[in-house]
Amino acid sequence: RHSCQHQGVQSRSPSAHNAMVYLNDFEEFMAASQEMFATKPLRTRYLVTYRHCDAKVILKVTDDKAVLKFKTDQLADNKKVERFSQAFARWTVMKDLDKLDVADAELEEARQALQPAAKRKRRKH
Repeated sequence: RHSCQHQGVQSRSPSAHNAMVYLNDFEEFMAASQEMFATKPLRTRYLVTYRHCDAKVILKVTDDKAVLKFKTDQLADNKKVERFSQAFARWTVMKDLDKLDVADAELEEARQALQPAAKRKRRKH
């Protein structure tokens, strides 16, 4: 069992082709991640890490050449993390990568179906 005090970034020897970028703006992180995935779909992967000791969520996207990271400790950002996870999963199964930013109608229908019955319009029988 590890405590947060002992968890740290291992220092690696610097190399010209490995670049790590922390993005503070979530929309910028999502756009950069999408661009990375569109460029190298078979190499791009992501990881979500939660650090309980300081309540931080870290999203990391990499293609082994570049690393993009987004870090937050805001509870309100959980929806953004969920949205990113859903988007990345959708990207991995898309046949046409030129349409990565097009809204998925099937996903929207599923979201509507999951809303509580009180929020959906009811028909009187």
